[in-house]
Amino acid sequence: MINVIFDMDGTLIDSANAIVCAVNEIRADLNLEPLKREFVLDTINTPGQNYAKIFYGVDTYSHTSFKEGYEKYFIKHYNQSVVLFDGVFEVLEFCKKNDCYLAIATNAPQESLVPILKKQNILSYFDKILGVSYGIEAKPDPMMLRLIADEAKYEKSVFIGDSLKDRLCAKNAKMDYIHISWHKEIKNLDEANDKTTLIEKIQTHMKG
Repeated sequence: MINVIFDMDGTLIDSANAIVCAVNEIRADLNLEPLKREFVLDTINTPGQNYAKIFYGVDTYSHTSFKEGYEKYFIKHYNQSVVLFDGVFEVLEFCKKNDCYLAIATNAPQESLVPILKKQNILSYFDKILGVSYGIEAKPDPMMLRLIADEAKYEKSVFIGDSLKDRLCAKNAKMDYIHISWHKEIKNLDEANDKTTLIEKIQTHMKG
């Protein structure tokens, strides 16, 4: 069998609306105009951005995650509007029935992960959850994937994500990658767009 490592936001949970609302509530409290949804989502999925400068007008910001220091805003909106993508339970069940080692590698702050995953009733599926914290670099740095792979049960690993940062992270870690674009047109061979195509991709890596 294999180790299957998932990104969280945009891969397991549909958090786009929560992220946009949280960013714009922070901006409102800083007396800044709201940003358009597409701009916020494009920015967070693009590596190498100065997120705090772009979102909050902050020049000095020591965190690699744009959520750190503003957790209360994100917790509020995650509780209000985050849902699992349709088919996530079936994908996780398939992996567990096939004795895969399951993990999460996300740029969300480490301390926020357990409440989010508990609320969505998927925490128990995972053997390891890893987010950004002191000494843990954000993706596309390969640190998280390497730490998980070193600790995991099997020699072979595949990472499943939804953004350029995820794709680059897998490349930097020299790890196989599946790109999930829920309910969108498939454009590349490594892409899936629903539970059926995602399970098929995972099966291919199991056999390979």
